[in-house]
Amino acid sequence: MSSPDPGARAGVDLSRRTLAPLLDAAFGFFVWAAHLVGIYVAAALACGLDAVRTGALGPAGLRSVLVAVTALAAAVVALHGVRSWRRRREAPEPRFRVAVTVGCDAIAALGIVWQLLAIGLVPVCW
Repeated sequence: MSSPDPGARAGVDLSRRTLAPLLDAAFGFFVWAAHLVGIYVAAALACGLDAVRTGALGPAGLRSVLVAVTALAAAVVALHGVRSWRRRREAPEPRFRVAVTVGCDAIAALGIVWQLLAIGLVPVCW
C-alpha cells in the first residue's frame, strides 16, 4: 500500500489558493450579471403573463420590485467591497489583489445602479 502523493495534494491546495482570490475579485461582476438577467427575465415574465395589465402587480408595483432588487444587489456588492477593504488590515494579503477586488466591486456597483436609468425611463410593458 502506498500513501497518497504529497505533491498531488499540494497541487489541489495550490489551485484552491489561486482560484478563490480570482472568484473573490470577480464577485461583483457575478452579482451584476445575475442582477441583469434577473430583472429582465422578471420584467419579461410579468409582462408576458399579463401580471402587470390585469392588476395583479401593476406597473408601479413591478417598477418598485425592480428598484428594490437593484438596491439590494448594489448593497451586496458594496458590502463585499467594504469587507474586502477591512479584511486587508487583518490579513496580510497583497495590496494589489485587494485594490483590484475593491475596484471591480466599485465598477459592478456602478453598473448595477446605472440599470436604474433603464428601469425608470423605459415603459414597463409596451
